[in-house]
Amino acid sequence: MGGKWLTIKEIGGYSAKRISAQELNEENYIGVDNLLQNKQGRTSSNYVPKIGNYTKYEIGNILIGNIRPYLKKIWFATNEGGTSGDVLVIQISENNTQRIIPKYLYYHLSSDDFFNFNIQYAKGAKMPRGNKNKIIDYKIPIPPLEEQERIVSILDKFDTLVNSISEGLPKEIELRQKQYEYYRNKLLSF
Repeated sequence: MGGKWLTIKEIGGYSAKRISAQELNEENYIGVDNLLQNKQGRTSSNYVPKIGNYTKYEIGNILIGNIRPYLKKIWFATNEGGTSGDVLVIQISENNTQRIIPKYLYYHLSSDDFFNFNIQYAKGAKMPRGNKNKIIDYKIPIPPLEEQERIVSILDKFDTLVNSISEGLPKEIELRQKQYEYYRNKLLSF
C-alpha cells in the first residue's frame, strides 16, 4: 500500500473538548458498559450522569473502551455526546482532515492488530486498562484519499452484509443454495 505510516498522535489524538452532564441522555452518553463487545458498536445507556463535565465526542470520532481491551469495544460516532473517563475519544486533527478519512482510521483501530497492540501494553490484572500514552503510538498506513475511500467502501459493504440480517442472511442463504445445487449436480452426474 502506497503512502507513509503515521502514528495516531501524528494525525490526531484524544478529544480535549468537554460537555456538561445536562446535555447528556441515554442515546448520547457512552460509558464502557454500553459499548458492545467484539466491535459491535453501542447500545443505549442504562446510566446517565446528572452533574459534572465529560469528554465530548463528535460525529466521526472513534470511541474505544479502555477497560479490558481484549473485549474489543469500539464505535464510530454517528452523533455527538459525552463519555465516561473509561472511554477514549480519538479524533483527527483539523490539519489532517484532508489527509485521512475518519472511517478509514476507524477500520484500522477496529482491527485485531490494533487490539493486540493495545493489550500488550495494558496495565492491571483484574480490570486491565489500555495505556493511553502507548495507544497513540500505534502506526497506520496513510495511502492517498482515493485509496482510503475505495477501502472504506469495500469494508462498509462487507460490514453491511455481515451485520445486517435483512441483507446479509438472504445473501448467505442464496450463496449456500447455489453451493448446494452445484454439489448436488456434481454428485448426481455420473
